[in-house]
Amino acid sequence: MKKRLKTILSLFIQTWGESTPIRNLWSLESGEVVTAEAILENVKDAEVYFPLHDIGTDLLVVKGKNHVSVQVKESRYFTKRVLKGTRGHSWHQVHKKKLDKEKVDFYIFLTYYQKGGEHSPSPFEHRFIIIPTSELEKRIEEAEKKSGKGGIFSFYFNFEGKKVVEKRDIPTDYSNYLNRWDLIQQALEG
Repeated sequence: MKKRLKTILSLFIQTWGESTPIRNLWSLESGEVVTAEAILENVKDAEVYFPLHDIGTDLLVVKGKNHVSVQVKESRYFTKRVLKGTRGHSWHQVHKKKLDKEKVDFYIFLTYYQKGGEHSPSPFEHRFIIIPTSELEKRIEEAEKKSGKGGIFSFYFNFEGKKVVEKRDIPTDYSNYLNRWDLIQQALEG
């Protein structure tokens, strides 16, 4: 655990000296802020930190001396699109080169689901798929997921009640990862 913390901290320190400008903390990505708020609500005694530079980790979640790193991918839900016989899906992308379990512990796919339909003025419901990076890598391999142009994996999540199926390549059930804040809690306590 200490080795991983040193690795993550060294990434923060290394980027400080680079010519990359400090990101504007007053205009964070909305998905990162929504996810940070959800973590604070659902993971007991956790603190959430934002890196100053883009290092492949969007959030650092800390509890005592333990920590996990999180990459957030956000999308709205497209209700009118039909894919493999079902209507509606989100669309998230992950760069193959950024899929690194040494840097990122969890991927959180945040979907903005409009309660009243795609073009309704109704509020959004947030749906979170919380998956360890190692499990995501395994599922990509099992589904024979192909990275498209530029080495990018696309994920199309279809929600039907509490059932979540990724439909881009071979349909894969992600229901066990819907709102699984306990996975982050367990990682912080382990």
